[in-house]
Amino acid sequence: MRIDEILAYNEGFVQRTRLPVIGHTPRKQMAVVTCMDCRLVQAFEQALGLERGDVLELRTAGATISENERGEHAANDLIRSLAGGIYRLGVREVAVIGHTQCGLAHADATTLTASMQALGVDQQKLIEQEKLEDIQGLLRWLGVFNDVHVNVREVVNVIRRSPYLPKIPVHGLVIDIITGKLEMVDRG
Repeated sequence: MRIDEILAYNEGFVQRTRLPVIGHTPRKQMAVVTCMDCRLVQAFEQALGLERGDVLELRTAGATISENERGEHAANDLIRSLAGGIYRLGVREVAVIGHTQCGLAHADATTLTASMQALGVDQQKLIEQEKLEDIQGLLRWLGVFNDVHVNVREVVNVIRRSPYLPKIPVHGLVIDIITGKLEMVDRG
């Protein structure tokens, strides 16, 4: 199992490495919301010039909030995490950073349902149980979108409108997954 490889590596890591003690408040007083895509691991921080302790990094599938969690009084995990960062850790600025070639962009129902079936999940039962109406409702729950720029703007606006959060700068950007170049989509 891969977890055994990780545990073995970690054993060697702690024997040869002493991490410096740092505070838990981000030095740059910033939270960065981005995607969980494995291609962003390490490259993302390098492209932004970030080091350990600089920012809070919040990762979600697609750096998005699913449609059913975008309402007027949105209280989803992303908003809750941002509230914790703002009120407890001193965050005073937020950047939502989507990326090109995101797996949630243009995801299709056929591929999704085939994968679910192969792993023993009955998508129709799930749709009925969770009152998602149909396969499109399942895609909306997952957070599928068509345009990363539009998605970033929408997530930025959900954060800005949240009654749980103060009015602080919230920016929207898109990073090119190949080059690492950032594009400003919405300056907060």
